[in-house]
Amino acid sequence: MPGVSIPIIDQLVHPSFGLITRNLIAGSFSGSGTLTPPQNPLVALTYGLSWSFFTVPVHYGLIVGNPSGYNPPLLQLGVDYNDLAGHTFTHQVTWLPYDGSYYFWEEPLPLALRYHLLPGVVATFYWLQT
Repeated sequence: MPGVSIPIIDQLVHPSFGLITRNLIAGSFSGSGTLTPPQNPLVALTYGLSWSFFTVPVHYGLIVGNPSGYNPPLLQLGVDYNDLAGHTFTHQVTWLPYDGSYYFWEEPLPLALRYHLLPGVVATFYWLQT
């Protein structure tokens, strides 16, 4: 049975923005949690996360601009990796104030994606995939 060959560069670097698809992750999210990015070269490679804020309590400030954002930022993301010795660490921890943005991981193939939404905020999440 012949193997399927996927170019290594496709797994290491995200493609052009125009080739990315937002694929809905079932359910809605609040509080804190961890998601495991799916990596299946036969179906889709995953390069990051996008989101839509579904519920935002009125007491969080909307900063009108182009684009508009929230103060304080409503969403924190970070990605987990293992080093050569097997130590798990969280990298690229970022607070995100804008609705509908894209978060691409800087290093390929993370173990997990960590999220934290401020109290009362509910969001839907989407994998960024090819």
